[in-house]
Amino acid sequence: MKTPWPLLLLLPFLAGCRAPVLPEVYLAPGLRFRLRPAAEGPPMFVTQEVVFRLPGGAEETAIAVLENRASAFSLVASSPLGQTLFVVRLEGARVRVEARVPIPGDLDPRVLPALVQFALWPAEAVRRGLGPDATLVEDGPRRSLLRKGKPIWTAIREGDRLRLENPGMQLTVRIRTLEAEP
Repeated sequence: MKTPWPLLLLLPFLAGCRAPVLPEVYLAPGLRFRLRPAAEGPPMFVTQEVVFRLPGGAEETAIAVLENRASAFSLVASSPLGQTLFVVRLEGARVRVEARVPIPGDLDPRVLPALVQFALWPAEAVRRGLGPDATLVEDGPRRSLLRKGKPIWTAIREGDRLRLENPGMQLTVRIRTLEAEP
């Protein structure tokens, strides 16, 4: 049976009609999360101070500018003195990372939009990005990502502050929204 040639001409157009597949990132070893489209999240433009408490007690501080609109999400990370470290942009099904300084090999900047989504996107949107072995539990200002009943990430909202904890990595991230400060 021959395929009619007009149908062959339509194939490229039909292939373009399917929804783009967003990339997956690892929120912990073996725990994949499929990034959600920017349109599923709340609109925002916010500057935050982000303090990472690393294993062993060392702390690193960065300034993050987050912008989310229906068409794209972007995160610009800077040093406290204003030097841009990197920019992560999620647009459609594409994540672009522009590093202005060398990024350590064990840090995947694409994880940062995933953590923002985990902490701030509507729960149902986050659940759509989780694999079958992960569960999202929300209790008031506390949101937990569980794998087999064990907490992997916890986000606790306290007004204009947010705390992210990963007990397995011994990592705590304290986030303070700068615009809300007097």
